[in-house]
Amino acid sequence: MTRTVMIVLRSNCGMLELASVMESLRHACEVADGRSYVLTTCAAGYEAVQPDEPWIRFSAVHNLNNAPSEVDTLVIPDGAFVTLQDHDLRIIEFLARRAPAVRRIATFGNGILFAAAAGLTRGHTVVAEGDVQARLTTLCSQTIVEPHSDVHKSGKIWSARGSSAGLALSLSLIEEDLGRSVAGEVARRFGARLLSAEMRFGSRPVFPSFDSGSPVERVQEWVMANPSADLSVGKLADMVAMSEKTLSRAFKQKTGQTVGEFVLSVRLSYACEMLKAGERKIKDIARLSGLGSQTNMRQLFMTRFGCSPTAYRDGAIQEANGGLVADDASSPKLDQWRNQLLSQLAVVGRDAKAIAS
Repeated sequence: MTRTVMIVLRSNCGMLELASVMESLRHACEVADGRSYVLTTCAAGYEAVQPDEPWIRFSAVHNLNNAPSEVDTLVIPDGAFVTLQDHDLRIIEFLARRAPAVRRIATFGNGILFAAAAGLTRGHTVVAEGDVQARLTTLCSQTIVEPHSDVHKSGKIWSARGSSAGLALSLSLIEEDLGRSVAGEVARRFGARLLSAEMRFGSRPVFPSFDSGSPVERVQEWVMANPSADLSVGKLADMVAMSEKTLSRAFKQKTGQTVGEFVLSVRLSYACEMLKAGERKIKDIARLSGLGSQTNMRQLFMTRFGCSPTAYRDGAIQEANGGLVADDASSPKLDQWRNQLLSQLAVVGRDAKAIAS
């Protein structure tokens, strides 16, 4: 199977990282013994492409207006500080128009800002550097930032940050398409040029996509990173190539919880964190945390914690401002809710430490 990968070039692209993306895809074709990828480029206008490294000269194969329609993956690269010029706005329009027809959109560095400006990150979890995170909330307020990973997939949106972000991203794409062994061989071919190659494919894997842990640990990690995804036992079992029955039994033996109990605990913890932040509407929190509707979220909170999401948020804000008022602080019902919540969060925290160790 041949996959067309099209890099969307813009002014001040970081060509060194782009070169590593291109070379990794070429190596993948060699390792897989076939034309696994066809690489092409496009830009808003040939005159608009000015690389960040002035000693490199290049031009786009296609203009945005005549870019091929059959594209598997769009890549939006990193570059110098983004100032949205006229041709950048045309790129944003292009991404919004073409996104529904492609299988995935892969970004690294501040390339995620273009996806956000096109509205593609709404409701998705991404990774980003600190200076990029602040702009993400301005461009698309419903974008969730994952603070613990350097490469992340959410829906069809891939994002990467940190040193060698372009190469880390391309290795993740290769692993998804051609398998871990091919991605590992491509990484080894880069040798010392990929500082984290040994960590990634050796004894200390860094990114979740390359985790060599047990199936149960991989399921836990995926659930904690993607609470709003389809986390049915069937989907999770397919992800780790196990039957539903086998995964359910192994999960219960290792964690003492059923898969459903763990998923619910993670989603409730995620909802609690967003409620404490006080920046989102409850209906949005219900959707982003995977709890469904606002009504369903309220029922779960009342059953589990004995209070509504609104009461929890108000209590968290009061505590942050110096403590609850006397009447609330002495409420037995609120004390019970506090204890239940702390117990629930402790379970999730313990699972997170188990994965990290």
